[in-house]
Amino acid sequence: MISSFKNIILLLLFVAIPFSGIAQKKTRFYHLIVGTYTKTQDKGLFVYKFDSKKGTLTYESSSEGIKNPSYLAISDDGTKVYSVNESGTDRKGGVSAFNFNQKTGKLNFINEQDTKGTGPCYISIANDNKYIFTANYAGGNVSALPLNNDGSIGKLTQLVQHVGSSVDKSRQKEPHAHSAIFSPAGDILYSADLGTDKLYAYQYNPNNAQPLSEATQAFTKIEPGYGPRHFAFNKQANRVYVIAEMKAMVSVFSYQDKALKHLQDISMNTADFKGTNGAADIHLSNDGKFLYATNRGSVNEIVIFKVDKSTGELERIGAESSRGKTPRNFMITANDRFLLVANQNSDDVYVFKRNKKTGLLNYNNQKITVGSPVCLKMTPAK
Repeated sequence: MISSFKNIILLLLFVAIPFSGIAQKKTRFYHLIVGTYTKTQDKGLFVYKFDSKKGTLTYESSSEGIKNPSYLAISDDGTKVYSVNESGTDRKGGVSAFNFNQKTGKLNFINEQDTKGTGPCYISIANDNKYIFTANYAGGNVSALPLNNDGSIGKLTQLVQHVGSSVDKSRQKEPHAHSAIFSPAGDILYSADLGTDKLYAYQYNPNNAQPLSEATQAFTKIEPGYGPRHFAFNKQANRVYVIAEMKAMVSVFSYQDKALKHLQDISMNTADFKGTNGAADIHLSNDGKFLYATNRGSVNEIVIFKVDKSTGELERIGAESSRGKTPRNFMITANDRFLLVANQNSDDVYVFKRNKKTGLLNYNNQKITVGSPVCLKMTPAK
């Protein structure tokens, strides 16, 4: 009897080991999808195979005839890609949907819809995959468009208009919605508005014909003249980090019971800085220990902050040149080993290796040339 019991245990262990190995297998290869301004080329979207062990990039494919796909979102299953089509001289804007082949890295256009808001510059997918939302910079509003079962985009169902202005009359005479990002729980959509110095909050209800309504805390004020642009939640969902484009500041807020409370403002610049600001993007490392932010203007650098484990507040510990001009969007790989940055005005994307202990960056001798790159997104390859 004991012998039989031992045999059963050994059999279970034998069966469990392979499955345990499969569960622990890590993805090595990814597809990097690059969104661009189609000023110098008409391809729009470019796809590269990324080796997350070596930090190398290999060209795979590109799209045809997509105008200014300057910001992207990828579905959770990696089979759909959505882009804004940012306005040009016509001051109009749209959104496009694509099927994405996870094996070949090829994109196939599905359809396009009008956002009814000019200058869409940011796009997000709701956690339930029922809607996409765009922040429209020139229009100063947020668009809601439903997603159909086949991944195509339906016609606009709601356009939420921001109102107001702020202190810098050269850039803040009117609203300029610059991002639309969900809370970690997926129940609140936040939108940073550069023109009004506010972070707006909307309750999300996908069962309503108009899915956005004013949240209990309708907005959070940012310091006048800061010009909030993008923001990031930490994984614990108790801190929010907002980057201010015009002043190159990062504002830290606590997040509890769907309410934001200001904790800290910290400059991206050194004390002796006298140049031009142009802060752009902001992301936390996946382990939450460091925060990174890009600054364009005079410096063209990636600023590095250490995150205090207990308070969530920031300490500036250094900066790394982006090695190009006008660093816009950047991303940190899932394994925290690499950071990739898109330099809009030098037409290139650089790969940096991250030191996980210090947070510092070193160029990985990998660079690709792409016309006016402004957005980087990754999805696992199959």
